[in-house]
Amino acid sequence: MSDAELDDRTASETRRLLDFLTTVGSGDVPEAVIHESKRCLLDYLGVTIAAADEPAVTIARRQYEALGGHPQTRALGTSVRLRVTDAAMVNGIAAHAFDFDDTHVPTILHPTTPLYSAGLGLADWLGRSGLDLLASHAVGYEVGARASLALYPEHYDAGWHMTGTTGPLAAATASARLLGLTAAQAAHCLGLAATQASGHREQFGTMAKPFHAGHAASAGVLAAMFAKEGFTAAPDSIQGRRGMFAVMSTRSTVSDLVDGLGDRWEIFRNGVKPYACGVVIHPTIDSVRQFREKDGVSADDVEQIELSVNPLVVELTGRLEPRTGLEGKFSAVFACAIALIDGKVGEAAFTDANVTRPDVRALMDRIRLVPDAAIDHTKAVATLITRDGKTSESRVAHASGTPENRLSDGDLAAKFHDLVDPVLGGAQAAELEALTWRMDELADVAALMSAATPLTRD
Repeated sequence: MSDAELDDRTASETRRLLDFLTTVGSGDVPEAVIHESKRCLLDYLGVTIAAADEPAVTIARRQYEALGGHPQTRALGTSVRLRVTDAAMVNGIAAHAFDFDDTHVPTILHPTTPLYSAGLGLADWLGRSGLDLLASHAVGYEVGARASLALYPEHYDAGWHMTGTTGPLAAATASARLLGLTAAQAAHCLGLAATQASGHREQFGTMAKPFHAGHAASAGVLAAMFAKEGFTAAPDSIQGRRGMFAVMSTRSTVSDLVDGLGDRWEIFRNGVKPYACGVVIHPTIDSVRQFREKDGVSADDVEQIELSVNPLVVELTGRLEPRTGLEGKFSAVFACAIALIDGKVGEAAFTDANVTRPDVRALMDRIRLVPDAAIDHTKAVATLITRDGKTSESRVAHASGTPENRLSDGDLAAKFHDLVDPVLGGAQAAELEALTWRMDELADVAALMSAATPLTRD
């Protein structure tokens, strides 16, 4: 087939998705959507730069430095330059290392990590405009989120990590746009991304979880680069009889790929994390913080706290005795205990020392998780029994950071500066923030990449 033609064996929904991917111009993306992509970029830069020295990130970066190759773009938060695929891997690991990156709330996909880890490096290397970068994120968000909606929840329930499986489709979409692929090339690009889909939830609480996100970013870049040069994949890699949907879910709703496409943007269902841990823990943290902040409750007052939660909270974050700070990110009882005692649940809370603190452990033992399928994963009900026998209740209808309880632009900027100021210094961080908010005006991303580079860090 010619570059201008799509194979007639490609399913109609995928064909519509490909048409959307390749025909929506950067200037066609609504202004409100572009603003959301700016928010996502600011959040992404914060969590990625702050994690540049994390062990998982350092290991990956040093291995790619040892392997060598053309220095095409930067590992964020450092002065190191790597091949664009390698930088995508390293930046993807960094962005997910703290478990502090954004979430497509309906499917628990972390879309921006693979999207900007792929797109920012490519835009830097290729000299693409800031608006092109933002638009590639917005359209890639649609493809990744809609593929996730088509697969969720059966795919996730089986043990697949959505960011590792549909994340490559998102990253491939952003990469395809930045590389200027035709619809036919983009079809092969998505096929190559789909066949690289991987990642199991068993890896939660280990370095392998952010590896999924880094691999998704790198896989998307590689898929687009290969497809650009004529590398081919099956004509229906997503919806085919033995394609992604058939193999990776017992039920898929293909209409979710295209319903409202171009009119209803999934990016408006994005959630930004105020807490550096598994997103399903957030409503429980909110509920416990209400006891502390509104009622003045301390750990010494607590006889028992009962948390009524969606069963996913128990399944994903039911660790009762975490041994490391990383495991603590997947322990609802630890996160709630540290929230009540210290009042803060940022990255600094999740340390090896904190998860073994006697006062924290003692309170953890008095917190009980009660699964309730009637409660959505963005909600929680906390029942407190005090040592003097009093009972009180705290209800969270929408966790902080969810679309119904959004972080403001100011809140988001505060999170960014809390993460980035210690790395870049306040003045340079302020410059980086300002560049992000006017990214759509920039002819290229060189100034942003420069502002994201510390003056003294390797």
